[in-house]
Amino acid sequence: MKQNELKDALRDYNELPEVQKLSPEDSVRINKQPKLVSRYYDLVTTFYELAWGATFHFSPRRPGENLRASQQRHDEGIAKLLGLKPGMKVADVGCGVAGPLVTIAQASGAAITGINFNAQQNAKGTDRIRSAELNDSCTILYSDFMNVSLPDNTFDALYSFEALCHAPNRQMAFVELHRLLKPGGEAVLIDWALTGLYDETDHQHRKLRSQIETANATPDLARFGEYLDSVQSAGFEVIHSEDQQEVEGNPSTPWYMALQGRDMSMSSLARTPTGRTLTALLTSLLENLKVLPAGTAETSRVLNVAADALVEAGELGIFTPSFLVHARKPR
Repeated sequence: MKQNELKDALRDYNELPEVQKLSPEDSVRINKQPKLVSRYYDLVTTFYELAWGATFHFSPRRPGENLRASQQRHDEGIAKLLGLKPGMKVADVGCGVAGPLVTIAQASGAAITGINFNAQQNAKGTDRIRSAELNDSCTILYSDFMNVSLPDNTFDALYSFEALCHAPNRQMAFVELHRLLKPGGEAVLIDWALTGLYDETDHQHRKLRSQIETANATPDLARFGEYLDSVQSAGFEVIHSEDQQEVEGNPSTPWYMALQGRDMSMSSLARTPTGRTLTALLTSLLENLKVLPAGTAETSRVLNVAADALVEAGELGIFTPSFLVHARKPR
């Protein structure tokens, strides 16, 4: 990995909002973003695992509940919302290293196919499935979720945790998911979005949005209404939508508290002033000793910029990582 690889990737991301304006026929540009996202996750997956374990998503947290417990409760709640059970074929769209996939498969007994476009994560996820003794019912498909190599009407249900925000064209992504779902099948999509408090005329709001989009490879965050319009125009019926953090969250335990260094978890400790200094020194040392690949220290720095922007946007109430859309493909 070259020293400037992350900087090159992030410079590319700055161009990505243009992709949203492209016609579906421009396949060369439409295919650019998934490859950049995969490159991004090559760089950050190790950091995510150290901080978050195998589950790379935020969850509404209750007082006294640690991060992992909130994630497990969240994942199992989505399985219940979809009514997952043995015999059902389900898709986990953007499955990462398969943490939620394993939790949901164990809780529901459903057969789950993870769809993910990063070879490193897929290898880790396959090992996790095997360790959980779920390889007879669960698998991971290496595929861009904009163009999945599976037949129409494959799945009884599908879900996605904070993954579709990486799509270069939301409309095309939702059309593809609609194609994969059987008539009558339901989808739960949980994603990053801008709340009604976001003001495009506010310089600070625009700055935070740009920092979040650039440092997290999320090219064009949507407002709630824009997101719902894309889902419905793809052919889905919206059953229900909500900001889970607004409905289920607690002011004393906001979703970004781990990013503030407020709890006893790896993700939190690394975000304290002391933790950030130690992490920077350690990654630079290990990178110079060639124990860690070139670019590791820069990746750590950029992730702190991203986390700072997420915290500030969360405090202002202009962003949520947990906009939930429960939708159905008509019969």
